[in-house]
Amino acid sequence: MVIGAGPAGLSASRELVNMGMNVVLVERESYLGGTPKKLKYSLLFPELRPAGEVIDPLIKTVQESKNVKTYMETIVDGVKQEGNGFVVSLKDKKGATKTEKVSAIVAASGFEHFDSRRKYEYGYGVVPNIYQISDIERMLSENKLVTTTGKPPKRVAILLCVGSRDATIGNTYCSRVCCAVSTKQAMEIKERVPDATVHIYYMDIRTYGLMEDKLYWKSQLEYRVGFIRGRISEFMRGPNDTVIIKGEDTMNLNRALAVPYDMVILANGMELGLGSKQVAKALGLELEDHGFIKPMDPDRMPVQSTKKGIFLAGALTGPKTISDSITEGTAAAIKAYEYATKGIWEESDFNKKAMAQVVHH
Repeated sequence: MVIGAGPAGLSASRELVNMGMNVVLVERESYLGGTPKKLKYSLLFPELRPAGEVIDPLIKTVQESKNVKTYMETIVDGVKQEGNGFVVSLKDKKGATKTEKVSAIVAASGFEHFDSRRKYEYGYGVVPNIYQISDIERMLSENKLVTTTGKPPKRVAILLCVGSRDATIGNTYCSRVCCAVSTKQAMEIKERVPDATVHIYYMDIRTYGLMEDKLYWKSQLEYRVGFIRGRISEFMRGPNDTVIIKGEDTMNLNRALAVPYDMVILANGMELGLGSKQVAKALGLELEDHGFIKPMDPDRMPVQSTKKGIFLAGALTGPKTISDSITEGTAAAIKAYEYATKGIWEESDFNKKAMAQVVHH
């Protein structure tokens, strides 16, 4: 069984089918594709490929496979161990229940974006023309990047680390992708509105690995995106539905800021969503200190849960890129296949015998 039909779950399903397994795919929404489909992601960093080029082939493989039995608008309501396998209780949106017997489980139920309303001082949902990066993805995808005036923005501010690295709301971790997504969005905005001024307000920039030159430097050198290191304390409604940012420029002797913009974008990070919390409860899985699902060993066994026969993939164990989630889906599928076909486990008889021989010698 694969729980969740986002990038990780679709990848796991595809890999299991390719290895000749029958798959029961359970998805709580009415569509396949997870958050990228839900929010209509535009381009994916760092290659700036359309999201559909990556997600759609995974969806097509699952939809066309005769070896995938799909339950839509359905949740896992409970799990009972039966031998080395499981009896899983399913419940659809009408309350109808059904059980499936499976030999292994891959949990890949994903994440949710932080709701910026919880940072009330930022005015999201109250002050016009304040959006989240999750809102902007849809606007870019639909080519409807306009303010409440119906016109494209000429001055745009993007604020990083909203809902991440913030002890006041209980999220002390970095969401990992927000810097890259925000920089990508800044470049997309400049593509659509070349004469727009776009500023990114940051604590630190974390375009790690190969994204440094493809996003961070490219956005400045080719697109003239401005980066301002600052602390923003408040957003106020200005004349003609403009938004006034108030705070400090911490690179220039803590100079006070009061700058008007046509559009403000809050880079809201990742959290374990209600769906994944429900999955964790149903499967009896542990949560780690940041609220994500805890793997057996983050370094050596990142796709193995703390329960025998249940494997993990994607952002339910922590913030991840789509490419990392797809890779983990494949890895979890391989481990689930091994367990289902051979009963391989860290404490298997084979490994016990091998360890005994090492100790003996």
